[in-house]
Amino acid sequence: MLNEIIMKILLLVAVFNVVHGYRRNSWPNVENAQKQGPNVCAVEVNDDTSYAYYTEKKEWNPRTICGKPTSVKYECCSGYYRVSGHPGCTGVKPLINLIETARRVGSSIFVKLIESSSFARELRSGPPLTLFVPSEEAFQNYLKLKGIRQEWLHDGNRYINLIANHIVDRRVLSNQWQANLLIPSRLQGNILRINKFSSGMETVNCRRIIRKDQIATNGVVHVIDGVLDLALAQNSDIIDLASRDGRFEIFTKALINSELGNRIKFSEIPCTIFAPTDDAFHRIPKQQLSDIFGNPDALNALIAHHIVTHPVCVPNIISACRANTMQQQELKLNCGPHGPIVENANLRNEMYHGKNGLLYVLDRVLIPDRAKTIFDVLREEELFTFLEIIKTAQLEETLRQSKEFTMFAPSETAMYSLSNQQLVELQRNQKSARVFVLNHIVAGTYFTDEISSNQIVRTLEVGIPLRFQVYRDNFGIENALIVKADRECSNGVLHVISHILHPAQESLDYILKREGNFSIWLDAMERIKGVQPQIYDQFKRENSSCTYFVPSDEAFRQLGSAKLQKLLEDRNYLTKTLQNHIVDNMLLSESFMPDLQYTVRTKGNPINIMRKNDRVQVNDATLVKSDILNKAGVAHEINSVLLPEYCPHNYKKPSDGISRKVCH
Repeated sequence: MLNEIIMKILLLVAVFNVVHGYRRNSWPNVENAQKQGPNVCAVEVNDDTSYAYYTEKKEWNPRTICGKPTSVKYECCSGYYRVSGHPGCTGVKPLINLIETARRVGSSIFVKLIESSSFARELRSGPPLTLFVPSEEAFQNYLKLKGIRQEWLHDGNRYINLIANHIVDRRVLSNQWQANLLIPSRLQGNILRINKFSSGMETVNCRRIIRKDQIATNGVVHVIDGVLDLALAQNSDIIDLASRDGRFEIFTKALINSELGNRIKFSEIPCTIFAPTDDAFHRIPKQQLSDIFGNPDALNALIAHHIVTHPVCVPNIISACRANTMQQQELKLNCGPHGPIVENANLRNEMYHGKNGLLYVLDRVLIPDRAKTIFDVLREEELFTFLEIIKTAQLEETLRQSKEFTMFAPSETAMYSLSNQQLVELQRNQKSARVFVLNHIVAGTYFTDEISSNQIVRTLEVGIPLRFQVYRDNFGIENALIVKADRECSNGVLHVISHILHPAQESLDYILKREGNFSIWLDAMERIKGVQPQIYDQFKRENSSCTYFVPSDEAFRQLGSAKLQKLLEDRNYLTKTLQNHIVDNMLLSESFMPDLQYTVRTKGNPINIMRKNDRVQVNDATLVKSDILNKAGVAHEINSVLLPEYCPHNYKKPSDGISRKVCH
């Protein structure tokens, strides 16, 4: 009960600190906002990037946008102005028509285009409409990109469809917006897609809305940071749009020939395609590109990795986020000083907006592991020494054509633990190299979320057993830890491991006999053979997965001759003692992290294991020699016997006079 009360008090204190911290950090902004007076709204700005976001709110905390910190300034809210001698913005502007309102918010060039078109009269005095107008800078950039001369704008009807795509029937205010709201534009057959995001950003056809709800007598104006270009608004299939572009022939051909093309065409949920150009494909090494296009599964994985299963509006990406691809892998999206980034590729400032999704232009190909051969991934991980030995073994073509295998590749550090003589032998002798490599490859694909402790897998060709182990924070295979896991390639699965694998070839009793200083342990095992035959059999059995903390003869002698003799003669107590040294899982010494105490269940009493100052303690004993791999599991030599609790006379009456069990 007391513990529960203490926990509740600690929780309340933590919550108070979080809330108080937030209020303390945000209070200057709140206080500053309140000083501004009535009808004043915050504008989030960054002068270096010409970024401006009109919040239409009084209180707003600055953020980091694409790695650039913003600041907050204050202006009159929409429809208000400052009156001399009065705080805030107490003057109310008169309502004017849509054209004049658009001019008032600064879109003068676009307004001139409208005024020279057949829409001018309707926008001045017609029924309520919604007008999305590009900012002055956005429209000038568009004219430059499209090569449109200023004198051509005197005939607005020449661009009547473009204007129509910025107009929506009826007044649509921001309080009506929601995720993926579809509204027909005045351009027949075209739809505008409005989205609201948790970041506070709002977009129309993925163009950021930077100023909203500019009320007019006959509707409302919203300012956007781009142009709702007809090429981006065609009510066409997104794959057809990409095919007609001409820059995506390699990508679109592969997409059309895969089942993914049909899924996109007939899906009711719009997708996002990050399409690499042909130039991006040509930058891939020829051998790697040939491997991908020669493997239908790899090619399918490559194409799927460029397709996200929902609309992604790039203007909404202001910091790191993730999106799921068609094969349920994650794409990392971010925004840097030079614009949006997908994985490590830059997005060009181009986009298609089709009826079934969005398409962005990518300057490089995103190659997922599933589209890479295991050799590509080995090179990425810089495992050059192991790669060299694979070549010596002449196993490249065999592995390139195989699919159902798992490779445990030693790290470069692990490889250089070999002597120079051993390395030279592996680099020059095909037979030695072949045996070495095959000892690190097992038949079948194994991911860490599918393995369990003591699970046995077998190596290719020879079928030598290797044993998996599951630790609290890691996974192991025989004498090594997996330091980088689950890289699924087109022809197998790769795990990088901490040590070279040395499959067990000898039994534990043989090793202990050969060492010569474990005769008391071996004698003890023989003595309990009739009392606990299963322990004896497990000790002798092949392909077991136990850990044995084996005291040396010197450790046993430290008990004293009388106590040692008593221990060996009492078969039941001897059995309990040996059980205290045996764990039903393989525990490598490096699986214990420094300064943590691990409670481990033995066949007898629990023991505590701790690594400190590069020494591993087991209760009061210290590991003298670690990780002796054998057919029964793994053994560690310790310098003290782990005696169990022992109560030969059951109950005793200590000096306090209360009868209770006292063990030693």
